Amino acid sequence: MLGGRFGLSRKRDMPRWMKSKAFRYGFLVFFFAMFFLMLWNTYLVFAGARDLKQVVTLLWTFKLPWHWAYHGTLFHPGVAQFAFGFYSVMLTSTVLGLITMVLFKPRSWCVYCPMGTMTQLICKAKNGRAV
Repeated sequence: MLGGRFGLSRKRDMPRWMKSKAFRYGFLVFFFAMFFLMLWNTYLVFAGARDLKQVVTLLWTFKLPWHWAYHGTLFHPGVAQFAFGFYSVMLTSTVLGLITMVLFKPRSWCVYCPMGTMTQLICKAKNGRAV
């Protein structure tokens, strides 16, 4: 809707390197690492080895302070840690999707989206084709 109806997209093709297997699989590994780090931090908070980190990260690197969002009264800190981590992963994918939509075609994110890459790998494996 933003790229099509509102015209916020440049409607250009993505560069070939962004469509390459190396970029897509590398991006999939990056997102898996980000996801598993989120799960590890959640485990540490549940186990009592670490305190709740009230921070949302963008691209696993840039920390956005979120101290105003949760004051520790309703849920176990581990649940809150998972929420902060999950929100970080979703925020990262949303921001990257918006950036690629503006720079390229509206659905450019779909080319290198980790879920699409995993689905493609699963389909190839089911059909017996080489990955």
